[in-house]
Amino acid sequence: MSVLISELQNEMTGKEIAEQLRYLAERFPGQVVFSTSFGLEDQAITHFIVKSQLPIKIFTLDTGRLFAETYNTWSRTVEKYHLTITAYYPEASSLQEFVSTKGPNSFYESVENRKECCRIRKVEPLQRALNGNKIWITGIR
Repeated sequence: MSVLISELQNEMTGKEIAEQLRYLAERFPGQVVFSTSFGLEDQAITHFIVKSQLPIKIFTLDTGRLFAETYNTWSRTVEKYHLTITAYYPEASSLQEFVSTKGPNSFYESVENRKECCRIRKVEPLQRALNGNKIWITGIR
């Protein structure tokens, strides 16, 4: 694995973001995904993907606790770029059990609850989103 990482680092060095995205899409056809949370950095990456017409799948994790502004940005992004953004949600029965037994804000009460909440709302849906793909692109704040 580290050989591949070194190779990718060498190929990416000195390239603009559009070139890097194109390289990944060509090197790993149909196996590149981009996770967006609709922040500024992710909106810029979305723009490069769409502008360059790259076959990179875009997804988001809807934890059920997103701000109204996030949903508005999501809707405006889909409308502006005429694209599909696949949403991955927490598994309903796990979330229902967690909230029923511990309460909707229990993640504020302990580290253990926070970890369980994140596993249900973020980690497990992310695993489903990444399944079968080789490259995961994400913005960094």
